Amino acid sequence: MIDPTTIDTTIYIGNLAIHQPVTVFTSYLIFGLCFYFYLQLKRIKNVNSSTSNWGRFFLMIGLASFVGSFAHAFFAVHEGLGYKLFWLSMQALNIFSVYFAQQATLNSALQNSVQKNFWKLSYDIQLILFFSAVFIFHNFLVVVVDGVIGMIPIMVIHFMDSKKVKESSWIAYGIVILFLSAIVNITKFSLHAYFNHLDIAHVLVMINLWMMFVGVKRKAIS
Repeated sequence: MIDPTTIDTTIYIGNLAIHQPVTVFTSYLIFGLCFYFYLQLKRIKNVNSSTSNWGRFFLMIGLASFVGSFAHAFFAVHEGLGYKLFWLSMQALNIFSVYFAQQATLNSALQNSVQKNFWKLSYDIQLILFFSAVFIFHNFLVVVVDGVIGMIPIMVIHFMDSKKVKESSWIAYGIVILFLSAIVNITKFSLHAYFNHLDIAHVLVMINLWMMFVGVKRKAIS
């Protein structure tokens, strides 16, 4: 059986070669969606700190997808300074996205927690360690581990918070979808050369982000 990810799907626009075109296209969709979410949250009157940080979360995810698209589009061989510039920048932006999600949680679901200072310190330490690790190890596993350590507690906290604030369940279930996309990436489950594991994961990420946005916006205007 042929692995779809090994098939060259490069398209040409004049003399310009664009590798992994569907992955690039879905990256732009994520960017557009996240930028829309960011703008929608900014337009809410009297926005609180939690909502502002969720907006920054969506912005960082969107920018990470936009920057990462260049690594997919213009580098057939994933090596060299140019590739690393885009690839590592994308990873760094993902690290910050998790941090802003943590800050948003800190100022909402954890606002009255007796362990708030502990969580705040752990979030700051995690940001420093994993941001540094991006440039030390040059391995996407750094982003994966940071996401697991950062987002699983946020998911659990919002499931618990949903007993009081039902909108929190949207955020929690959205993160569940996010981990489904991670499983697709890890297993490299693909349907076609033009719809491989990266493309499927991007579709799941869009669903995940939409669900989280619905929860965040409903909490902000309730």
